[in-house]
Amino acid sequence: MSVRRRISRIISSRRNAVEPADPITALGESQRQQEENLDRARRSVADLAAVRHRVNSLARQAVEDLDACNREAERAVADNNDDAARAALRRAVEVQKRLDTLTRQRDDVGRQFQALEGDLYRLETSLQENAVRYESLRAQHGATQAALEVRGAVSASAGSSAETARAAREAEQEARRLRHLQGAQEELAWSDPSSGKLEEAFGELEAREAAEQELRQLKERAQGRRPGGS
Repeated sequence: MSVRRRISRIISSRRNAVEPADPITALGESQRQQEENLDRARRSVADLAAVRHRVNSLARQAVEDLDACNREAERAVADNNDDAARAALRRAVEVQKRLDTLTRQRDDVGRQFQALEGDLYRLETSLQENAVRYESLRAQHGATQAALEVRGAVSASAGSSAETARAAREAEQEARRLRHLQGAQEELAWSDPSSGKLEEAFGELEAREAAEQELRQLKERAQGRRPGGS
């Protein structure tokens, strides 16, 4: 395989690589799916409750129909009407079969309803526990992220402080170097005969000497003008 094809495959694999999912996000998605499952389970329990209510209503109606058939048969017997009694009893047999079927259905639906209610309770309890666990983990994750950010900021601040301290030390060293250089230049200025400072100092001495001489002369002339002066 050529180098170009290898590089192309590496680049393609990196582009197609799936980034790892955030565990907190994945946990939140799982929590939402469980909530949707809980909603479906509640609707199923509600539907089954409606079926149970319908079956109970039909069973009660069958009991009432059976009692009516039996009463009609008894009246027909009392009236010596055997044909009417037989017809009422045949209807009673059919109603009894319907009642038996409805009773079995009612019992089956009742058992299913109780089982679904138990499952629903367990699902609700599990979902509540998972919700608390999810919120706790999310809070811990947020606190951990915040702690990492604070530590990063502290580390960055420490690095900046160290850099600032280093710059301050360099500035102090530069200031001391300049002071030493200035002192050395001043010493060289005094020791150099051609230095302006030295000439300035001699000039000041000469001016001071000239002023002293003028002062003496003024004093002598002033004494000569006084009466009795020589």
